[in-house]
Amino acid sequence: MTPEQPLSQNDYADALSPPVVQPPQVTHLSPRPPSHPGKGEFGELPGLRLPGSKYFTLRYLLAAALTDGESLVIGPAISDDTAVLVRALRSLGARIAWERIGDDGEWALRVVGVAGRPQRPPDGRIQAGNAGAVLRLLLGIGALLPDVTFTTDHPDSLGRRPNADLLNALRSLGIAAEAREPGGLLPITLHGGPPQGGAVSVSGARSSQYLSALLYLGPLLQGGLTITVTEGLRSAPFVRATLRALAAAGITVEATDDLWRFVIHGRQGYQAGRYVIPADMPSAAALLCAALVIGRPLTLSNLDSDGEDTQALADALATLSPSLGAKLTERPTHGNGGAIGVVPAAHDDDDGAQGDICLINGDACIDSVPVLVAAACFAEGETRFEQVANLRLKESDRIEDLCTELQKAGADVTPYPDAIHVRGRPEGIAGGETVDGHDDHRLVQALAIAALHSEHGLTITNADAVAKSYPWFFDDLARLDGSLWYNAQ
Repeated sequence: MTPEQPLSQNDYADALSPPVVQPPQVTHLSPRPPSHPGKGEFGELPGLRLPGSKYFTLRYLLAAALTDGESLVIGPAISDDTAVLVRALRSLGARIAWERIGDDGEWALRVVGVAGRPQRPPDGRIQAGNAGAVLRLLLGIGALLPDVTFTTDHPDSLGRRPNADLLNALRSLGIAAEAREPGGLLPITLHGGPPQGGAVSVSGARSSQYLSALLYLGPLLQGGLTITVTEGLRSAPFVRATLRALAAAGITVEATDDLWRFVIHGRQGYQAGRYVIPADMPSAAALLCAALVIGRPLTLSNLDSDGEDTQALADALATLSPSLGAKLTERPTHGNGGAIGVVPAAHDDDDGAQGDICLINGDACIDSVPVLVAAACFAEGETRFEQVANLRLKESDRIEDLCTELQKAGADVTPYPDAIHVRGRPEGIAGGETVDGHDDHRLVQALAIAALHSEHGLTITNADAVAKSYPWFFDDLARLDGSLWYNAQ
């Protein structure tokens, strides 16, 4: 399911996404008798190519669409979320084309921006698909328009995710916002843009995306924005990613160290540029967790070595690995090309499996928590993932839904309001069940990892949700574990 070579430029330039073989809607994954290479040789897996970072693709692509000029976004995520944003930005007046560049034909997006003045979509509507980050970022930009309506064709996923905190912030700036209540649910209609600017408060307790939306909006307002964050801030690494993307586009934002107050001067112009996208960190986490479960050495590179979430993932892997008979061998730096590596540990290593409860703070690497939980199902002892309450507000309820499906598979996991507790079963689980991906790419990845150490495999429904970030995930998983068998049903 890797990207296919198109026949000619006309086949893909105006497409929402380059052609990729889509994952099956229902798939059965079953481990054949495992072939563990032991300590083996440490290195990268030939033929494996991680998708581009979803977080940075969305942020750099939006910044490029707001510039007055032509930008190139290199190595973007080829995924459903990218396609949703490309479609929306084109409807707002940006000119966006896919192309291949360089000797290796790497995918890129060439973008001619709208100079900070998006146009009203021809039908006045923006379809947000199942892309929560796209929706929230564009709700901010939508406030510049006289009117616009946001819809979704995923009512049971994105349609249930709340947006009230952001809508209340926009209302305080003079924008009229209509939504399904309670919670500010889709469909959402905004009227009365653009606002003048000024001071605004927004809660950071449920999602950092609300804040990011205002950070993109502020530079385009006559009076700028002064933003105060209330009720704490979840997933701060995503806000830092937003600030990096804005800085790369020439936008100046004054922020306190704790990210609770921001001053953005108005009438700034987004500057065209060349943006290189690192690999997707949660996708890397999925493969690294799979490697831990099957006992295979693996290193993955081109991760964002400056990212707080990437370092948090390395910390989580370093904490979890000993209880899986492994150890972390590399953490991402500029010197090693942003690499993270894991390798099975010798039985007499001092950092072998530990008897104490393994505690992992999941907030800083929140989207990697489902696959870390799946790996912990096979660890020695117990593992507890804390500070993860906002997992309940993702594409699915990633606490309750994940635990329900893993329990069906035979794992011992317990959901709490803001935590997940795992009692490991190193001997593996029975499997032989049908589990549901809940239209959530990260849950599908976690369930696939659980199947790797199950006696009878697992059948996963709604498995095609992995296309949201990693369409060829199952093929790469099979490359990683040569004993894995999977098929479409």
